[in-house]
Amino acid sequence: MTEKKIMTEIQNKLKEHFRKPLRVGEIENADGTGIVGNARCGEILTFQVKVANNRLAQVRFQALGCGAAKAVASYLAELAEGRTVEEVEKIRMEDIFKELEGLPRSKWHCPFQALDALLMAIEDWRGKDHKGRRKMIDVEPVPPLKRCPYCQAILGEAVPACESCDYKSIKCRNCGKEIIIQNRRK
Repeated sequence: MTEKKIMTEIQNKLKEHFRKPLRVGEIENADGTGIVGNARCGEILTFQVKVANNRLAQVRFQALGCGAAKAVASYLAELAEGRTVEEVEKIRMEDIFKELEGLPRSKWHCPFQALDALLMAIEDWRGKDHKGRRKMIDVEPVPPLKRCPYCQAILGEAVPACESCDYKSIKCRNCGKEIIIQNRRK
């Protein structure tokens, strides 16, 4: 199978989860709840689990955020439901990224948040209080000059300025457009 065909299949898988997310909702009397919020992008992901015979009998999620967050949460919920608790706890980010290689770089935080929320739901199930586990990712906002003016992705590493002028060029890793920025020398 060609690399292009593999990428198309992965993108189609994500699109399908975006169009028709699976396992969305709440579980009445859930055994565990995990909530992750991201201050940078305003997303909130909640996973709930119902455990029977050491298996995740039910996994449900709710997502407030972008389509990528919902698609990734749907994918992860589908992947986890029916597996043993130990199998789910062994899921690593490398495994998810292999499956979701077509995910844009600006959305790479989505699988981290989804897996965190799911594992926190399991941790809540293992605990005694079952009040849910919460985690807020609090990050400093990225200044507008460090974002692509076309797609708003974080630009990342600065490119050294040209020695003969005060400008530097940065190519956005997300949309591929080249951005010329004036170097502000002190």
